[in-house]
Amino acid sequence: MCAMKNLILCLLLMGIINIGHSQIVLKETKVEYVPYSLKVDPITNSVAVKISESYYGEFQEDPLAFIEGHFDIDRLVKENADQDFDGYNVTFKTSKGKLMANYDNEGELVSTYQRFKNVDLPDDVKLELLQQYRHAQILKNSHVVTSKKWMIDKEFYKVKIRDGEKVRRMKINRNTQGLSLVGL
Repeated sequence: MCAMKNLILCLLLMGIINIGHSQIVLKETKVEYVPYSLKVDPITNSVAVKISESYYGEFQEDPLAFIEGHFDIDRLVKENADQDFDGYNVTFKTSKGKLMANYDNEGELVSTYQRFKNVDLPDDVKLELLQQYRHAQILKNSHVVTSKKWMIDKEFYKVKIRDGEKVRRMKINRNTQGLSLVGL
């Protein structure tokens, strides 16, 4: 009985040692992280960048500030210096939506188009909906923003609501005068 225990203990110990030795990473097998390439795709003449956020919704909160702080346009221009491009179209994608940015050949932002789906509506937008449709239930929505350079040009929300038995589609424009609600 004692010999059997010793045999099992010895086999278990050898198995643990073998597993431990197999975890050693040798220098010649080490894999290093290489950042994504910013070469322009020759077929589409654009670059797509997948966004990695520090926390969920970071990009969606303020996409323009996010790309200004986290995207190196100078690197894009430098990596494509051998090409003669008039400008660059860069698409930033997340699970909730995307931002398409147009840059000139020197790396200056020309315009953007943003579209995000099923966002948390701001309080003033919710209030505008509730004033018109007291018992409405929001089914889905999208937030669309365009900008010229770094300034927002147009901003609106498309909202699908259920008001009793009716399903309505609404467009809520946000501009300098406030909000305006339009039925679609």
